[in-house]
Amino acid sequence: MPSLYDLAARLQAFAAGELTREALDAWIAPVLAADPLDVEHSDAVPWEDAPDEERLFWRLLYLVESSEPDDAGEPALRALAGRAVRCLASTVSPADTLELLPLVIDQPRLCTIVERHAQGLVSRTGFLSVLANAGYPPHAKLWLTHADADALAALCERLSAGDYAAVARMLESAPGRAPQPDPRA
Repeated sequence: MPSLYDLAARLQAFAAGELTREALDAWIAPVLAADPLDVEHSDAVPWEDAPDEERLFWRLLYLVESSEPDDAGEPALRALAGRAVRCLASTVSPADTLELLPLVIDQPRLCTIVERHAQGLVSRTGFLSVLANAGYPPHAKLWLTHADADALAALCERLSAGDYAAVARMLESAPGRAPQPDPRA
């Protein structure tokens, strides 16, 4: 069975345009076919040894598999694949990447809304409505709800720069406070 890092390598190649959608789908198809879809028949070892890696592997695999295999959606999927791989490389943590994945998936839309909110084109109520309906983790929703315009702009700058480790640290403290240094650094 391929690992999360095998999938990440293929997603990176896909994001860089070095792998076609057809080739990516061809790699994914036997992985999906080999999955028994029945807990009683599946191998528990990967889930016990590295549950976050396994959860992220399957989440990313299903994101690709469930996307439309057409020319119109391919640039967005390539961009998402690149962001997901950069997030894993930046955080060096499947758990953190899995937690940030809803923000990573929604990053372009979120940052557009943040920008429009700062320009006064999206009201506070509209912004809060977007957050209420977003699939973000509860602590991220709480942070976004309490963040001022400067903190939101800083968040989007870090997201755009691919500094997902800093984003994870930002979301762990109150908006406006300096994020704590990464203990892994």
